[in-house]
Amino acid sequence: MGAPTSTKEKKLEERIGERKLIVHKIAVDLESARNVVEKDKTGFFAKLGFLKPKHDEIECESVLLFYEPFVVAKAHYFLDYYKKKIYTIRVGDEVSEVTIFDQILEPKVVKERVKGILKRPHKEIVFDAQERVVNEASAQIGLNRTGREVDHTKLPSAPAESEPEKVLKESGDKVRKFSVSPDKIIDIIRERVARRPAHIGRIAKEVFEVTEYAVVYTPIYEARCRHLKTGEIKIIPLSGVTSEMLSL
Repeated sequence: MGAPTSTKEKKLEERIGERKLIVHKIAVDLESARNVVEKDKTGFFAKLGFLKPKHDEIECESVLLFYEPFVVAKAHYFLDYYKKKIYTIRVGDEVSEVTIFDQILEPKVVKERVKGILKRPHKEIVFDAQERVVNEASAQIGLNRTGREVDHTKLPSAPAESEPEKVLKESGDKVRKFSVSPDKIIDIIRERVARRPAHIGRIAKEVFEVTEYAVVYTPIYEARCRHLKTGEIKIIPLSGVTSEMLSL
């Protein structure tokens, strides 16, 4: 059998699906969002989870609408490779040599102890081999605009705008921008899914594929609230789809 070639000789094959743009429709108007904040604003400043300030001690200074971007992607990794393996085979005491693929191996006498008791010596042969192995991994991944992974199952789900590009263009500065490039986003997804195992030999085939790739802009309201006694300010993000707190 020939010596294994370097893993660098086989280039990773990549298949990146077309990026889809989705803009969620607003389901919660500004007045409704403000009412939610006014109702719950003391809870945002609670100490120890229950010591809340008085209602008139908290002022809601502003509630502004933004579109927050996320990436939701499905990725698949396929690796067909040769794994280095050492085989140990016990042979009879009368065996002086073993021939495997024209390679002559001489048995060694092995002495071993089991629970402190020396067992009867035996012979065994040891040889290097390669196992051909297939590894596959799939994942659905959510990333926020900074490239940090978020729980995609907790992202809002809503009807989509029929003309997403138009909505974003008309929204202007209300549209938040990614702080990482599209190439960096693919790098993050690849690092999350395409992980080579240890002790890898020659690679027969390696494929990284992004089967679904969506950039989702969801409406959020950011409420700026101030504690009038302490001066403490908190920015409260509410989903423009569900009116619930949205962890970014």
